[in-house]
Amino acid sequence: MLALVVAAIGCYGCTLAPVTWVVLAEIFPNRIRGAAMSISVFALWLACFILTYTFPFLNSGLGTAGTFWMYAVICVGIFLFVRACLPETKGKTLEQIERELVD
Repeated sequence: MLALVVAAIGCYGCTLAPVTWVVLAEIFPNRIRGAAMSISVFALWLACFILTYTFPFLNSGLGTAGTFWMYAVICVGIFLFVRACLPETKGKTLEQIERELVD
């Protein structure tokens, strides 16, 4: 069980976690980037708090396996959403990304 938990944390740390921060840094136009990043980071940390706060309740209600299966389903859904809706930004300047997102 410990190995699976560590593997799950490792996979998250190498995939969804850094992607979130990179996308937040690239997605907003320069003129509103500061305010938008503030709101986005607040929402991100609020979601982290909710996840941490609700884990014991989910764990007692669904059991350890059920809780982690629920998290796995959520992660697969997020992966599919990112794959379908998030534009590729590799090799593009912030200005090019902004033009593509605004158009």
